Amino acid sequence: MFFPNWTAFVILHHLLLAAIALCAGPVVYFGQSNSNYNKPRAGKGLPARLGMFILYTTPLLALFLSAKDYLPSASAIQWIVFAAVFVHFSKRTLESLFLHKYSRATSLVNTLVIGFFYSQAAFTVGWLNRNPVPAVDPLFIVGIILFLTGISGNYYYHKLLAGLRKESSTGYFIPKGGLFRYVVCPHYLFEIVGWAGIALLSRYSATWMNLLAMTSFLVGQGLRALSWYRATFKDFPKDKKAILPFIL
Repeated sequence: MFFPNWTAFVILHHLLLAAIALCAGPVVYFGQSNSNYNKPRAGKGLPARLGMFILYTTPLLALFLSAKDYLPSASAIQWIVFAAVFVHFSKRTLESLFLHKYSRATSLVNTLVIGFFYSQAAFTVGWLNRNPVPAVDPLFIVGIILFLTGISGNYYYHKLLAGLRKESSTGYFIPKGGLFRYVVCPHYLFEIVGWAGIALLSRYSATWMNLLAMTSFLVGQGLRALSWYRATFKDFPKDKKAILPFIL
């Protein structure tokens, strides 16, 4: 793990990420979330597709802003780290436009807050990538494998979720197939795996802090989803977990 020069700004940034890591899960679980499972203020706010587009395109802009100075002469390692973040948010942008189906509007405030968090994560990785790991080592290879596994699994389960609804349907169903047999949100698990891969590619303390904050947020979302499924479907399996089979 690489540590930065501990300026006042860097210390505040790490403290902010630590606070998010501690608070995001509980805040999401107890209802202040952008999740479709929570259903607050249905019908108000932004159209969901527009909200998701904003949420995932702003990190792309932040990434380019952080990397524009060194990209023209970037090394292969810098391009790999940059590409991982770019591919992640580009994929999520395209999914929000062409894959996901929505049943209600989304909150403008939540969209802006989560979009800011994702944007600072993208900017942080892009900025720290000015001084990347010196060489491709076994941990870097593991990072690539984790990232590719995470992004592939995340897409696979997003595709399964989208397939649950016919074009005109806005109802909810119990997901089936693959790890859906054991958990309600395997797509969150694979998103965490993907960010773990990015953390291994970058290796900076702030990137690991972002991983912890991302994990806290997604675990909260997963537990909230599990609670919603159990309350909504009387025949919902009692042994099914949120994101990690048999454990969580």
